[in-house]
Amino acid sequence: MISSVLSTRRGDISLPQFVPDATRAVVRGVPTSVLQQTGVDAVLVSTAHLVSQPGTSVVRALGGVHRFMGWSGPVLSDSGGFQAFSLLTGQKGLATVSDAGLSYRFSPKQRFRELTPKSCIETQLHLGADVVYCLDYCTHPLAPDAEQEKSVALTVRWATECRATFDRLVADTPPLQRPKLFAVVQGGQRADLRTRCADALMDLGFDGYGFGGYPIAAGQLVDEVELTARLLPPGAVLHGLGIGTPESLVAAWRCGYSIFDCTLPTRNARRGVLYTGLDTRNLAAGGRVSRIARMSDEKWVRASGPVDPGCDCQLCAHYGAGYLAHLFRVADSLAQTLASVHNLRFYARLTAALRERVPGAVR
Repeated sequence: MISSVLSTRRGDISLPQFVPDATRAVVRGVPTSVLQQTGVDAVLVSTAHLVSQPGTSVVRALGGVHRFMGWSGPVLSDSGGFQAFSLLTGQKGLATVSDAGLSYRFSPKQRFRELTPKSCIETQLHLGADVVYCLDYCTHPLAPDAEQEKSVALTVRWATECRATFDRLVADTPPLQRPKLFAVVQGGQRADLRTRCADALMDLGFDGYGFGGYPIAAGQLVDEVELTARLLPPGAVLHGLGIGTPESLVAAWRCGYSIFDCTLPTRNARRGVLYTGLDTRNLAAGGRVSRIARMSDEKWVRASGPVDPGCDCQLCAHYGAGYLAHLFRVADSLAQTLASVHNLRFYARLTAALRERVPGAVR
């Protein structure tokens, strides 16, 4: 068996691993006790969203993010940089960027919140995350060269400040009780900027690295995903941020990535789109490893068997596909829960199968 782990203060994360997005300290519609049964090792929360609601002080007062959400396993927390980027490229007046950091608000009715390298690290540590991220400046891949160069310059500057803040705040904490610190490689579509950013971050030294930017274009991984993996140290833990379809996940794994997160599995589940038919024959060579079942299709109305005969999730073990189709048609919330559990179990089975194999030697 080929396997590795990322050891954290709250347990090991088996690699490769798909980490569900628990954006607001919840994987929507799925109790944490059920989440554990799907084979999930860790979850990812959104720093920016938790700062906004219910607030860092509330989460701290209620015992930290683990006790707050009833989850005992490792918690990853993003820096908030990508959320700020989404606001920068969306409705005007919701976010700004400066050398000092980012300012953002989720609606024109809210006040601006400042996100600096120092506050970014402080907030994640106050939440109690086990893997924290440096603040980075994400850009659109088609942004002009001047913007991409600014992105790399600020990402490196902010990572330097994040590293210093982190080291100061954990100085009195025993090494085994410290969170892990990851940095994100930016650079858009320019190989020279990706190289500059990766080299500077490696000089600072981190526990892992993430791919920054848009990883997908026209349904395929962009070339920069593989390039970034090549630039980073062999054996480093690499996080394919935002890589979500089964086929994209496998392709990124073949490049050397071992942590993945995306809202796609649970978002699709809530819409009645389920992943089925895990095909392990294509894991090493590429090709489709999944099929899609849409509960809105008439063929499921009278289907007595499970949605996926090869799955052992709560849905497939106890209910027929016709029942799930019925739940969606009557808009019962159980439909979304069962579908979400199924999709998360599919991803857990997929990454468990990858742990039995050696990723492609492309790095």
